[in-house]
Amino acid sequence: MKRLFLFIGVYFVFANYLFCSDTLRLVFIGDIMQHMPQINAAKMTDGTYNYESCFSFIADEIKYADFKAANLELTLAGTPYSGYPCFSAPDAIAETLKRTGIDMLSTANNHSCDRGEKGVSRTLDVLDELGMYHVGTYRNVAEKTLSYPQIIDTKGFRLAFLSYTYGTNGLPATYPNIVNLIDTAEMSKDIKLAKKYNPDMIICIIHWGLEYELKQNYEQKMLAEFMILQGINLIIGSHPHVVQPMETRTDTEGNITSAVVYSLGNAVSSQNYEHTDIGAIAHIAIVKNEVSTKIIDCKYSLILRHRPIEYGKTKFYIIPASKFYDNRQLFTETEYNTFRQTIENTRKRLNANNKNFDEKK
Repeated sequence: MKRLFLFIGVYFVFANYLFCSDTLRLVFIGDIMQHMPQINAAKMTDGTYNYESCFSFIADEIKYADFKAANLELTLAGTPYSGYPCFSAPDAIAETLKRTGIDMLSTANNHSCDRGEKGVSRTLDVLDELGMYHVGTYRNVAEKTLSYPQIIDTKGFRLAFLSYTYGTNGLPATYPNIVNLIDTAEMSKDIKLAKKYNPDMIICIIHWGLEYELKQNYEQKMLAEFMILQGINLIIGSHPHVVQPMETRTDTEGNITSAVVYSLGNAVSSQNYEHTDIGAIAHIAIVKNEVSTKIIDCKYSLILRHRPIEYGKTKFYIIPASKFYDNRQLFTETEYNTFRQTIENTRKRLNANNKNFDEKK
């Protein structure tokens, strides 16, 4: 009998060691843009820039996560500041993102080269000074060789990040800068290199698709299939500026093997096109034990871009939909009704098109 109890005790100790798991919670938000109305809204009377109010509501929405990333669709090229079509925003936007809890920014997008070599290099300088990870653009070949893929070790997990863009608006990277472009031959090499680091997950943040299209196109679907077959576990899309469907892939036992977010839409911008005032956050949970690493949960939440007039000046706020109904006082009756309909329509559209990617409650 004693041997039986000893065996049972040893079994449970071993089983607990073998099958217990640690969880890593990831958050991804969409396009961080800075049109001139946003820059003007952030300018203080003393000439400095302050973005705290813009991100104050979203900070609570994402603070639970262990690692947070976003798409930085602008350059930090210094003055003169400018919006579309050649973005250069105040450094204060990056400083606020850091305080908000964003750990990494993808810098490969169609606006990477808006301000030439200075824009690419100075953006990285600012992010380095802030201690923020970045992926997708590089000062030179030597830097890319040393830091790509971007390997992140956190909470006992190893993540390999890749980043690419479909193009740079006809402004090629100025030598010796490098902007990662979508090229399946190069991507295949990068994925093979990433695997050599023995990551628990390979994640690609990719700038693709067509602007303002509510569904992914054929090219996005085919490229997603290519990346998944090559071994990428998580694909986070940007560029369309509207929210597109999200899906997971599962094995025969129902375990999630990979996930694709075709577009998170805007986190914040001053665009006026339909559907550009609502974006999404992707919430991904990963578990790891001695046997394997798995994606166990994929959820989304919605965020609104609110532009009220305060003391005669336009202000910008990112309002999570989860806080919308409890903060009715922030909106006029017309704004409230419009946003409520926008939330309902977006939720309905996503729930009809998503695959195993539900709304976070």
